[in-house]
Amino acid sequence: MYFEKRIPVFLQLGFNEAALPKLKAYLDLLWSSNEELNLISRKMTYEELIDNHVIDCLLPIKSFPKDVKVAADFGSGGGLPGVIYAIQFPDVEYHLFEKSKLKQDFLKRCVAIAPNLRIHGEIPPKLEKVEVVTSRAFKPVDVILEFSRDYYKKGGKYFLLKARKEKIDEEVGLARKKFKDLKVIIEPLASPVLEVERHLVLI
Repeated sequence: MYFEKRIPVFLQLGFNEAALPKLKAYLDLLWSSNEELNLISRKMTYEELIDNHVIDCLLPIKSFPKDVKVAADFGSGGGLPGVIYAIQFPDVEYHLFEKSKLKQDFLKRCVAIAPNLRIHGEIPPKLEKVEVVTSRAFKPVDVILEFSRDYYKKGGKYFLLKARKEKIDEEVGLARKKFKDLKVIIEPLASPVLEVERHLVLI
């Protein structure tokens, strides 16, 4: 099986070995639900799901902030990276925000695998107790900050999975016009299995 073949890569990137059965259960659920719910591209193979998406989510996992108790994920979709991070960090209360009712219903089924998940619809004006916000392939940086303006102003932290540096620079430039004090760190991420451009944006 392809999942088993990629276990050495998952572990090399820092995934918790004891959590592998839960990761497999989540991917099986995602794969079996996709035909009906279109959570990821229906043209995608299982191998692509692992190499393009799961490994993508794991690339920055060693940089995830330590001692976080409450996290939020914006635009969670099929749970990448929110569900994977909730599995990796079972002591973190992980709030997933997803507008689509169908995707919300799918994410609620993931709670059986990761009981520390909390599923919501719209992102609220205030993010109470949240210590870090994650997102992947969601909105531009300025829009993410707008959605959570109150949280940002209180010194909120962001852990954003992005792709091309050129696009990130463009987004950050727009964000600086609205948020003059914005401090951003952009870290390149190297996939061990694909030639792709990936970056972690830390705010």
